[in-house]
Amino acid sequence: MGAVVFCNIAWMKNYQGITDEDQPYNGGSFVKENNDAMEQTNFLPINGKCYGFVMHRGQLHIERLDRTAIKTDVLDDVTVVWVATDDKSRKIVGWYENAEMYRDWQTYEDNKGYIEYNFCAKAENAYLIPAGLRDFSIESASQAGKGRGMGQSNVWYADSEFGQRLVPKVLKYLGEMKQHCRIVGFTLEELKKSTQIPNKTSEELLDMAYDAFDSGEYLKSLQICNQAQSVEESPYGKVRECRGSNLEMMFCYDAAIEAYKDALTKITDEEYDAWLDVVVKGHLSRLYRLTGNNFLARHMEEEIFIANREEKNNAGMVEALLQMMDIAKEEDDLGSLEKLIATFDDIGTKYCADDVDYYRGVLKQKE
Repeated sequence: MGAVVFCNIAWMKNYQGITDEDQPYNGGSFVKENNDAMEQTNFLPINGKCYGFVMHRGQLHIERLDRTAIKTDVLDDVTVVWVATDDKSRKIVGWYENAEMYRDWQTYEDNKGYIEYNFCAKAENAYLIPAGLRDFSIESASQAGKGRGMGQSNVWYADSEFGQRLVPKVLKYLGEMKQHCRIVGFTLEELKKSTQIPNKTSEELLDMAYDAFDSGEYLKSLQICNQAQSVEESPYGKVRECRGSNLEMMFCYDAAIEAYKDALTKITDEEYDAWLDVVVKGHLSRLYRLTGNNFLARHMEEEIFIANREEKNNAGMVEALLQMMDIAKEEDDLGSLEKLIATFDDIGTKYCADDVDYYRGVLKQKE
């Protein structure tokens, strides 16, 4: 067991985004005035990881947990104990094990926005205590006396004599609570599980999966797709594309990529005529960019461009070009950006011309 740090955040039930049923409170003036909290997604699994936020001033002093870390920017194997105040007292609401703790703010971005964080842990090492079972109180120094609890800072390193006596009690409590908590990520067994709905064709199962998807029941939809995929009937590609869409909505990006890649190998002639391959390549392009693989994202966009060129679809060609331009800008590949703009000019369309002019401006600024 590595170092232990305590972080005070707003009180929520699930920390998987603000909803009508889960509003943050007791998180300071910002939370009260804006009904918002950066820690709202502390237990939201994103591609197998959780990103934890705590409001603090300046840098985190990781050297207080490990004196050898005075010149490093990240400390590994940290147990992060998340505490929050309900209507009665400050209590432990959950914890990360084997987490990374960063000295400076970090940012994770995807197509749903961005997350600022100080801690990162595998979702399988993130434990959220059900609200009704949160019963371990952490006193404040103002109540227990100087040096006998958390001070005014939201980050408590527990390196005082009192803190060092408290930590073993906390770790014992966390060990006992594991049986009452589930990790917030999805297990491999859940992702592979199939429903057992009798007497349904794959087409009927796919319709049911779409209905569940539209209702936001992504795990249910995925498991229906798993059953549909095992039925030896078409549509093969659409089932796998639906699996990928569910996995993407569940923030399982790597698994979604594999599902979309599998879909490309199973597309029927009818699905090919309906451009399902182009749709799937668009999914893959987006996810490759989210996971930092711009090379493969550009390759997908090139194939999408070719498909649209064969159909003389100017709008589709331009949209693919714009995606490639954005990648070239991000990679600071001015040569590619110039060629992509020239390709747009050769098409001879005014579709999205203002967007292309933006990238012309990028070239001029770099001259």
